[in-house]
Amino acid sequence: MTSALAEEWNFDAIMKDKVIGKHTFSVNNEKIISKADFHIEFLFMDIYYQHKSEELWSGNCLNSISSQTNDDGDKFVVNGIRESNNFSIIANNVKTALPGCIMTFAYWNPKILEQDKLMNSQNGEYLDVKTTLLKQEKIAIKGKNVSANCYEMIASKNGVEKLKIQLWYDQNMQWVALKSPTPIGDIFYKLL
Repeated sequence: MTSALAEEWNFDAIMKDKVIGKHTFSVNNEKIISKADFHIEFLFMDIYYQHKSEELWSGNCLNSISSQTNDDGDKFVVNGIRESNNFSIIANNVKTALPGCIMTFAYWNPKILEQDKLMNSQNGEYLDVKTTLLKQEKIAIKGKNVSANCYEMIASKNGVEKLKIQLWYDQNMQWVALKSPTPIGDIFYKLL
């Protein structure tokens, strides 16, 4: 896990050069709180996304999770706890047993780049993950050009692609940016 006792990532979520919301990640010792709130105006529609997740970790293993998500009317509630030899999760009232040491898409922890499975904190899906280093490039972070490695992460379930994102980490493996394609345009996270 991160070496710092407390860290915070505050991102503007940008689509088509317009800020559509914010996503914050607060890491305090082993407790992580993630909050997202997006509002997208597309054609004659208003699309809303709200997500809050609280996770407790022990090293690189998730100990517990409690999350609520409203994805434009589709609601998800995920609760899970690490037990003696498995991780018990209840997602929208469906109980599943996962391996004991799992990780979510905890972007702040570069160890996720080494995983072949991650749990989606939004809906509890345990996904197959393939991560590839795409390139090294300079990107603008807080007004400075920073050298960063760009990774592509593709997550699937039963061979069906569920998620595709790009993540940028600086030379100290600190997470600095994210890009996620959607059917109506890419969402880019700009670090504040």
